[in-house]
Amino acid sequence: RDERQAACMIWKLARPAFYFGLFLVVVLSVIPQDAMPQTGIWDKANHVAAYTALAVAGGIGFRGRRSLMLVAACLFLLGAGLEVVQSFLPDRNASVYDLFANVIGIALGSLLAAGTNRTRFRLRRTNG
Repeated sequence: RDERQAACMIWKLARPAFYFGLFLVVVLSVIPQDAMPQTGIWDKANHVAAYTALAVAGGIGFRGRRSLMLVAACLFLLGAGLEVVQSFLPDRNASVYDLFANVIGIALGSLLAAGTNRTRFRLRRTNG
């Protein structure tokens, strides 16, 4: 019972977390490079982590296989669009490697979300 309540809380928070994550990614993608928080982590790892988190939150927040594919496609388009925008910003530059890192994150996050959604289905079936 406690496991199911914890899972329900995660599923309810996933959609707001997804929207907040989208906001953060967009803001961090367009602010000047010197205003970026320094994480000490390789830039591409930041991209993978951000898009993994977005894909997990979106994949859990919007249920169903179709929704998961739509979230993944929209995240790809967002990443590509932000790279295009960065090519026009004076202190930023577009990178196909950033987009590739985004795709890796989207794939990882989509797989994690799909597994979580299967667990959700099993919990519903076994606990009613």
